[in-house]
Amino acid sequence: MAGSPPGDGGSSTGAARPAAARRPPKRVVRRHTVVRRLDPWSVLKLSFVFYLFLLVVLLLGLGVLWAVIDRLGIIEQAFEFMETLDLPVVELDFANLALTAALIGLLQVVFLTALNVFLAFLYNLVSELIGGLKVTLAEEQRLPPSSGAPTAGTPPVGARGDSDGTERLH
Repeated sequence: MAGSPPGDGGSSTGAARPAAARRPPKRVVRRHTVVRRLDPWSVLKLSFVFYLFLLVVLLLGLGVLWAVIDRLGIIEQAFEFMETLDLPVVELDFANLALTAALIGLLQVVFLTALNVFLAFLYNLVSELIGGLKVTLAEEQRLPPSSGAPTAGTPPVGARGDSDGTERLH
């Protein structure tokens, strides 16, 4: 056929498949767990670091944005336009803008971190009443090529059977 690669013979069934295409089948192992408590100290540390890095990224973005609009001359044009309308012109420079943004950002870091810790305490109180948050974790496991699908009495690949009948991944 005209559209077939050479040596294909025109068949689209693909009788000879490459070895990479014949991968062992996957099986999904699901585990159910319940989140009953959030450690407020861990929430505090994680929230503080997250919001601090977010502040750094936003300040860097502000610096890049200021450099671009300053280089384009937009700030000078805005001041000239304000003068034509007889509006009061305020001196605006990057140092004052960056300092103000950093101070407001630090206040937000403290406030949002405290809010997350409060919410962690609130979650701990509510989870005592309702039993926590149920989460399902899924993990894909490849079956060995020789074994095929497991039989009913065979434990999953990578699992150990304990004396109480539960299965754990190692």
